[in-house]
Amino acid sequence: MAAFTELAEGDAADACEQWQLGRLLEVTPTATGIENSNFFLSSEHDGRRHEWVLTLAERPFEPVVLSTLLRLDATGLPVPVPLRDRHGDLSTTIAGAPALLAPKFPGSHPEQPGLGQIAAIGRFLGRMHRVTGHLDGPEHSRNPAWIEQQAERQRHRLGGQEQHLLATALMALTTGSGRRDWQSLPRGLVHGDVFRDNTLFDGDQLCAVIDFHHTARGPLLFDLAVVANDWCCDAAGRVDADRLRALLVSYSGVRALTREEHWLWPVMTMLAALRFWLARLDTGRKPPAEMARLLDRRLREPFPLEAIEIAAGCPPIVGRP
Repeated sequence: MAAFTELAEGDAADACEQWQLGRLLEVTPTATGIENSNFFLSSEHDGRRHEWVLTLAERPFEPVVLSTLLRLDATGLPVPVPLRDRHGDLSTTIAGAPALLAPKFPGSHPEQPGLGQIAAIGRFLGRMHRVTGHLDGPEHSRNPAWIEQQAERQRHRLGGQEQHLLATALMALTTGSGRRDWQSLPRGLVHGDVFRDNTLFDGDQLCAVIDFHHTARGPLLFDLAVVANDWCCDAAGRVDADRLRALLVSYSGVRALTREEHWLWPVMTMLAALRFWLARLDTGRKPPAEMARLLDRRLREPFPLEAIEIAAGCPPIVGRP
């Protein structure tokens, strides 16, 4: 995530004191992202250099974010667990903003993810959903009411072609989410933002999944749809069948997809593209055109899972309805 809030050296030193990190060596803002402000912070303690990530938020951290990170860490999943400060709290205030501190993980964001990396993220999500599927928490804030509100706010800024795209997407979403089987989709706590730049890899080894600030209750299938759109498609939004199969086979090896998830997959991939298009139009911190192209592709060329399996020349991933 990028830095949008200034952090003076005195504030960084205050962070070192709050978390008893030792002497401040260096603090550097990160370069990418669209929300919150993140900094790489280096400190020296007992003659050793330690690396951290300091996050400053625009609003207090949701308790569900902190509890989810603790629970996932307890199961052995690679996530950035917040360090408790000198008072035993998981978050504090730095530079007048809510702040978290976590160890800095090794690895880098995959630009062109290979099949091994895609399989690794599929297994991670499968294990995460097994852990969080039954947990309670707030409903995802980007719900149908948010979508309608954002659509109304952004409509006047769009050209004729984009307005038509938006109207078509809203109609498709209304039709899909109005189905009775939509209400039967398995739900639980989802990450909500598993883009490639929210993961760190060393080769095919998944070092960490980061940025859980969108964690909330929603259909578990949404996380898979986000990954499919970002990890398994080319720049024009065309699906790579081998990549998608690697994702779904690895995921379903941990948690099998249901009939309803099978049926509603095209709607969920469209919803994922629509949400992030509207979010980017609102923040302006990432180009929205990428998501508009993806949304257009999802509407014009929906890809049922059965078609992907046939294209890949592989047997079914899960049992047919």
